[in-house]
Amino acid sequence: MPVNFFRSLFLTASGLILSFLLCHGQSLAGVYYSQETFNPLPCQWRGLLMDQRQLRLLALEPKAGQVSSEFRKKYLQDKSRLEKIAKERKLLPEESADLGAIAIRLNQAPMAVEILRKADREYPQDFRILANLASAWQTLGEFDRAIQVSEQAVVLAPGKYAAAEKLHLSWIRQLKRQKAENRFDNLFGLKYQTQDGKYLPGGIEPVQLKNIPTDSIASVQHLALWFPADSLLLIQLAEIANASGDPEVALAMMDGCVTEYGLREPMLLEHRRILREYLQVRKTAKDEKHQDHKGWFAPKSLRALALEKIDLDLPAIKPNAFNSLPWLVLAQTQVDRNANAQYPAYLKQLENQKVQIEGHMQPVGEEYESGTFLLLENPVGCWYCEMPALNGMVLVELKDSKIARISRQPQVIKGRLQLRKDDPEKFLFTILDAEMQQAP
Repeated sequence: MPVNFFRSLFLTASGLILSFLLCHGQSLAGVYYSQETFNPLPCQWRGLLMDQRQLRLLALEPKAGQVSSEFRKKYLQDKSRLEKIAKERKLLPEESADLGAIAIRLNQAPMAVEILRKADREYPQDFRILANLASAWQTLGEFDRAIQVSEQAVVLAPGKYAAAEKLHLSWIRQLKRQKAENRFDNLFGLKYQTQDGKYLPGGIEPVQLKNIPTDSIASVQHLALWFPADSLLLIQLAEIANASGDPEVALAMMDGCVTEYGLREPMLLEHRRILREYLQVRKTAKDEKHQDHKGWFAPKSLRALALEKIDLDLPAIKPNAFNSLPWLVLAQTQVDRNANAQYPAYLKQLENQKVQIEGHMQPVGEEYESGTFLLLENPVGCWYCEMPALNGMVLVELKDSKIARISRQPQVIKGRLQLRKDDPEKFLFTILDAEMQQAP
């Protein structure tokens, strides 16, 4: 019988998760920003990690020689626009909430507090301003102030937002107890269950977890999107992914906790070691059936963020130079049930132009040395369970029939963009006559 750390998942968490009803992605608590639209949750694990990382990287200034992502540029442009409006007139309630939310996303919590406290004096009955102010105080570790403000937001929130605000309030209270008791692994009041006291990876046998509502996973995903820099949430998600039969995804999350967050908790390191050894044994045994990768919950969407609804301010296209090809623009391509592609206008203008894009190589077939390969925004561990959406893959054909070996290091690809026409068998995007070099 496989380990089920989360058999009692959320059943002992004082109703924190099971009380959360907003699982249709139309609105979130925690950080209200009118330009963020979410798909129905739970989404695919890979999609969640991609979007959580997008939101987390917003707070990081680009290094010397690097250019801000289109995603970060969007938030910076909206911040400048709202600050300009504020000099000309009094901001409306939604505009004030947006400006505070952007400051939170950009890791400028003190500025967010200043903006939102002023807005609260001007609009004392607006729950979005209060919810964002609670998040700003929470980010600063001022849990008592965050709780006080969040309690007001709960009272003022309209019906369809009430459950989300209650979840946010419960989460802040959990964090306060976490800090007071110096605990690490029991944020939700979970009771980890093991087999003979040992941690085992999920998916060794069919996992009996169907008695746990799928909405509970959606709720934790919501929390991870509100607060993408919270490493403890990522640990919780890793354990859930493992318990649901996705040890590869769980290991990827645990790797992120160690490499990106710098965590060194003994429990985390031990579970990571066990998962890594298990997956290595399976790989050595050439177990390619992947029957245990399916997991027990059915995602409602591929990604959390509705990227196609983001309005981007993109640079003018230069006919005689290499133009940046943002993954965010590719993600805005929509494919209907008949496999017909609807490309955004900017992408149509880039067709047959010189483009440049950075990504990770993925073999098309079994060959690890080829002149043709796929380029992905983020690397894939298991193609079966982490296959990206059609608009998240670019086919690359190297110039002069050159051969390249698949590398795990990010690559910069330069070439000419070709869009798929009417042939549904082709990829949506192809870069022809491509040249490549390892990204800095």
